[in-house]
Amino acid sequence: MVRRCRFHIHPSSGLITTQPWTSLDAEVRSKYNFYIKAEDSEGKYSLAEVFVTVLDMNDHPPAFNEELLEKTMVIGAPVKVEAVDEDAESPNNVIEYSIMTADPDNAFEINTETGEIMLKPYIKSMEIVQNITKEKDCKWSLVVQARDRGSPSFSTTAVVNIDITEATPLKGPMAAFLMRSRDNPMKALGMVIGIISMLVGVTVLISTAIYMRNSKSNRIAPVRRVIKKRPKDQQHWTFRMPIIKFNNPADKFLIDNPEEGLQQSSGSPRPKPPPPSAPCLPPPPPSNARVSEWQRAVPTISGALVSRGSKKAKSSRRKEGNISSALVSELKMRLEQKIIEN
Repeated sequence: MVRRCRFHIHPSSGLITTQPWTSLDAEVRSKYNFYIKAEDSEGKYSLAEVFVTVLDMNDHPPAFNEELLEKTMVIGAPVKVEAVDEDAESPNNVIEYSIMTADPDNAFEINTETGEIMLKPYIKSMEIVQNITKEKDCKWSLVVQARDRGSPSFSTTAVVNIDITEATPLKGPMAAFLMRSRDNPMKALGMVIGIISMLVGVTVLISTAIYMRNSKSNRIAPVRRVIKKRPKDQQHWTFRMPIIKFNNPADKFLIDNPEEGLQQSSGSPRPKPPPPSAPCLPPPPPSNARVSEWQRAVPTISGALVSRGSKKAKSSRRKEGNISSALVSELKMRLEQKIIEN
């Protein structure tokens, strides 16, 4: 495939021109290069490389997306209009904005470089807006012009209808971003998608790192537990409550046998407890009271319960119980005799 050259050189003068069928546009391509050859009559020649730069001409006027723009303005916040110039270089693609006409007059101002439209500083509330206009909907309009700085200069205009509202101003960087992107929802959507993509990427990165670490160590998750060993010299004590059954009612008042009791640390037996003493006599009743009306006081005897041992111990305890019951009977008889005598 033979590539046709866009340039032509005169064989005698060496003047380089474009081909008649060629049109160059800096917006499409601005740099070209090719080789030329100079040869004499003897056949000797030399080569040279030629670089061509296409200069941009102001051949594209600025253009708005729509000729009629609908905007909503919150008092204290700007709205933005934007035009596009397809020229390749400045100053042909540099745009300046201006307000041609406005209804009402002297209510708006515009940033000549960014195209941000704002209310005049004295308009700070809806009361002032309603005093300026008689319409209830507070919808104002203006004509905005976009002009480039090329030579010759081109310009275009658009009608902007602005609905004036009042809202509680939000604070913070997120609120400022929402205010700036309310006229361009794709910008806010792109930011949300970017945040979600970043979170997904971080999650995938962390999961991959954990998987690689576990695969290198040949285990998925380490299991750790603490094993506590019991000391060898530890003894386990078990306590059992003895079940005491009394066949003889006198067994309830058994007295501990000192010979079979617990031994002291020195090994000597405990001393033998003293015999039980008689209880104190009750105070004498009044002289005019009858013997039959007296309330007889029954003495009580304290004792201790011990577990039942061998047969010898049982027999000895029964004997002691019989002796104790005999003593109790004798004491009761003596008390009754003394009471009768008194």
